[in-house]
Amino acid sequence: MKKFQTLLATIALALPIAVTPLAPTATLVANAATTTKAKTATYTLVKAPTLKKVCYHVTRTGLTLEKASFTADRAAVTLAPTTTKLATKTTYTATKAIKVTAGKKDAKTTTYLLLKTTKGKTLGWIKATSLTAGAYKVPKAKTIKKVTKRAPKKTTANRDTTNPTTLMVTRKVATLKQTYRTKAATPYYQAAFAADRPVVTLTKAGTIKSGKTYRATKTLYAKTGTKAATHEYVFLTKAGWAATTNLKPIK
Repeated sequence: MKKFQTLLATIALALPIAVTPLAPTATLVANAATTTKAKTATYTLVKAPTLKKVCYHVTRTGLTLEKASFTADRAAVTLAPTTTKLATKTTYTATKAIKVTAGKKDAKTTTYLLLKTTKGKTLGWIKATSLTAGAYKVPKAKTIKKVTKRAPKKTTANRDTTNPTTLMVTRKVATLKQTYRTKAATPYYQAAFAADRPVVTLTKAGTIKSGKTYRATKTLYAKTGTKAATHEYVFLTKAGWAATTNLKPIK
């Protein structure tokens, strides 16, 4: 009997509302949530330790709290489900705990915690194993790597056609088998030959970097006017027509 009275005194200190043994049916409700029609369960109260303020959060939805009713004439507690549900992404605190068993021989001890909001509002009891220790932390935003868009490769459809050059062809196009390497950055062109006169219009299609090697398959000679100097142009595979001024033949 003395041991039982000591346990009741411990509970009275640990819980927010004191237990007063008014009658055998007197109970203590840990929160004001409305219970559901689910069956309640009565356990043997083993211990009611006081905890330091600890933060918890939950990682899954649908967890409901329970209310606790403590009998005044024996070390027992009845736990009943409530309609109060815990929210994820929320921090809760606990300073009260109870340890209970089913009362059978060799029954395991289960710990329940009394949860409150961070502002101190009492919510209800829940198994400690349903909680995750620590305050909820907002996940760090993922760093999105900035992708630099590359300029589209110039083709016949998107080449620069703002400054076409018309040349007089002085020698017909001939077949050529020669490899060249660029000595400096060299522009290359798309060629449009006139059908009724020896004229070719060159339109810049891109630039070849220095040190690149290309195979030439055709050659032509042309000049900008009657008194202008004649220049040789060769057709480079996978590129276009280019003046041989910046090209070095490779044997």
